[in-house]
Amino acid sequence: MDIVIRGGTIVDGSGAAPYRADLRIADGRIVEIGDLRVDARAGAGAGAQAGAGASREIDAGGLYVTPGFVDIHTHYDPQVLWDPALTPSCWHGVTSVVAGNCGYSIAPTAPEGRATLLRTLDKVEDMRLATLEAGVCWDFETYPEYLDTVARLGTIVNFGGYVGHTAVRIYVMGDDAYERDATDDEIARMRAIVADSVRGGALGFSSDRAGFHLGDGGRPVPSIRASQAETEALMGVLGEIGQGVVHVAPGENYRWLYDFQPRLRRRLNWSSILTYPAAVSRADYRDKLADHLAGRAAGADVWVQVTCRPITQLIAMGEPTAFYAMGAFKELVARDQVGRRALYADRAWRDRVEADLASSGLLAARWGSTTVVDSPSRPDLVGRSVAAIASDQRCSPWDAMCDLAIADALATRFEITFANDDVDGVSNLLRSEGAIMGLSDAGAHVGQICDAVMPTDFLSRWVRDRGLMPMERGIRKLTGEIADVVELDGGRGYLRVGAPADVLVLDWDALSPGPVRRVHDMPAGGDRLIADVPTGIEHVMVNGIPIRRDGSALDEAETGRPGTVLRSRAPR
Repeated sequence: MDIVIRGGTIVDGSGAAPYRADLRIADGRIVEIGDLRVDARAGAGAGAQAGAGASREIDAGGLYVTPGFVDIHTHYDPQVLWDPALTPSCWHGVTSVVAGNCGYSIAPTAPEGRATLLRTLDKVEDMRLATLEAGVCWDFETYPEYLDTVARLGTIVNFGGYVGHTAVRIYVMGDDAYERDATDDEIARMRAIVADSVRGGALGFSSDRAGFHLGDGGRPVPSIRASQAETEALMGVLGEIGQGVVHVAPGENYRWLYDFQPRLRRRLNWSSILTYPAAVSRADYRDKLADHLAGRAAGADVWVQVTCRPITQLIAMGEPTAFYAMGAFKELVARDQVGRRALYADRAWRDRVEADLASSGLLAARWGSTTVVDSPSRPDLVGRSVAAIASDQRCSPWDAMCDLAIADALATRFEITFANDDVDGVSNLLRSEGAIMGLSDAGAHVGQICDAVMPTDFLSRWVRDRGLMPMERGIRKLTGEIADVVELDGGRGYLRVGAPADVLVLDWDALSPGPVRRVHDMPAGGDRLIADVPTGIEHVMVNGIPIRRDGSALDEAETGRPGTVLRSRAPR
């Protein structure tokens, strides 16, 4: 079926000024843009439909027509195996996602390595183990086999991903991946796997070098245990084969990326620069940004991810992943819930946490804004700040949190904003050269955040309401710019004749991410936060097939699974 989008204002993803035009889609691609004559075959009005081969016409008068959004930083690697729509991203105009960030793909995986990899995802990315065990179908081992599985199952939006350092290291070294340096032979085997993965369709290679993530058994994740020489050797494979891009989560040690990229000869992006209060022991975002701009000016093809979203989490005291960067929490990670409750009651352990909090400054300026979200034993405290509760109880804020967690059998949730709530600083980052929209983390931390709303939040609250930048630049930052960085195929991310027809129709004035709510719809009854009623996303097409019409998501029975697997381009 052809689709004609008539009377809209085109914002084509290039950053060029919007213009009035009609757009025709056929066979999954954009075939015409211009002043199209009324098609006699079209039905009467928006959404009208004739028989097979007919045209459907969408009246876009007063609306904007844009490319579908691209989310460069997701962790949908497991979820794509049970949720072909990749919700909630698809509800917010996202038509293409990149998974496997930070070294955490779920392939390659040998049968004997599956359990430890899932336990690491449980600890690092807040993907509950029961959900992963129930939802992941293990009919693949290598990364190309994983992509073939995704293609066989089908997706509603387009899906691509990096092959991850942690997965590759476990695949070659087994449990030793957490414990020791790799031998030369093991590094050679890992390099061959990275090459085969990228040639087989992975968009690139990713690694976590931040230094603080703890995985299975409370041990540093394998990519952090790896040497710098190993990491560079694996990244270097992409330069040698001339294919794929690199993503790194370097933590505070990011400067080497700008020296290494010219030798790599492949594009590199890293996450991320955020704003922090002065009390937090992190480099100031302005210093990081200056380093980034200087590195790019010197010729490094390095892009840094930034986000409009504050780093706010609904921390569950039963699995407080956000605290695992503190040394004292290494003791907690390896314990079951009974052991964790005992640790929360341990005075000596509490003191060690207090010392970590003092040295890191993590919550120094945050106690007054840290609030109780859920407390089965004390519902009267919901909405109150930890500072106020501690004052009433004449104890430290951390003692107040621990006491309440014990009373609630670790079912307490606190809302904590850790970073990126400085509006002026975030505005500066969002406008900076070489800074790309990322870090939604969609598919991860699903019980604690719902930052899959980033595209609608950015356009409505920052571009439109704050006037941060012209609309066409804001649209580009979610479409063509990201597609270029990841080297997506065939014009994806743009409205151009011949490009894949990933197309949105937006009501700019009505655009909003909508409310967030908690549901229990994951495998094994797992819970998550979703935002399923955004406004202003009127129509969405993926490869020419509507998946949203007149502001409502369509049922899979109507849409099928029109997404495709996004694969890296082989050198010409």
